[in-house]
Amino acid sequence: MNYRHAFHAGSAADVLKHVVLLETLDRVLQKPKPLFALDTHAGEGLYRLQPESEADEGIRRLWDRRAEWPALTRYFEAVGRFNGPKLRDYPGSPLLIAGQLRPEDRFVAVEGTRETHDALQQVLPPEQGQIFLGDGYHALKALLPPKERRGVILIDPPYERVTERSALLTGLRTALERFPQGIYLIWYPIKDKHDADRLVTAVSALGKETLCVELLTWPPDVKNRLNGSGLVILNPPYGLKKRLGEVVPTLAQILTRDGTPRYRIR
Repeated sequence: MNYRHAFHAGSAADVLKHVVLLETLDRVLQKPKPLFALDTHAGEGLYRLQPESEADEGIRRLWDRRAEWPALTRYFEAVGRFNGPKLRDYPGSPLLIAGQLRPEDRFVAVEGTRETHDALQQVLPPEQGQIFLGDGYHALKALLPPKERRGVILIDPPYERVTERSALLTGLRTALERFPQGIYLIWYPIKDKHDADRLVTAVSALGKETLCVELLTWPPDVKNRLNGSGLVILNPPYGLKKRLGEVVPTLAQILTRDGTPRYRIR
């Protein structure tokens, strides 16, 4: 992968990831106990959408017709907080998470590069969350278990390094040893279907209960491009699978590039 948050902001992969994230938070926050949220690869937080960008095949496909899809209202409202009538900016996961949390909840965002870390500081107020500069996988050991005893952890790496997957699995294994009841959302790209399946199998083997959701905007055999993306959710909250069964088919129908919706929820 050659992945940059800013270049891919608002893409179909972002839409899926953020819809699943918001639906997960909605179910967890129905309980009154405080929640800890951690974003291990946070990014800049807010992105100015460029003309002729990947947003054309993602959020821009939905935005002007959003009234037609009430199932996605939660997502549209979250994005709308950062825009007027015209879609101009796209919020990344740190701002989306912070916007859902209550005063009694706690949020930590981790970013590995100084420039990106500083950009996130400009858009995420201190009262909404802490921002750490460092390795997101190390944060899984340093910050878990949280004092709140309930947590949602988003792991959204760029998959640019050859060692990324081994680092992901090592970090996730450590996190589950320290905080086995945490809810973990692991995003992954789909360029080669068999390769993605191997990653899902490896991640799923670490958890007791696993939910996997995938959406492809291109056929899986199209070469040399990102054909889709998915998330593995360990310890998914009650009702999430049913809710995604209502939402993801709508996304697949809207975001397909050739008229054939392709998705899996398993």
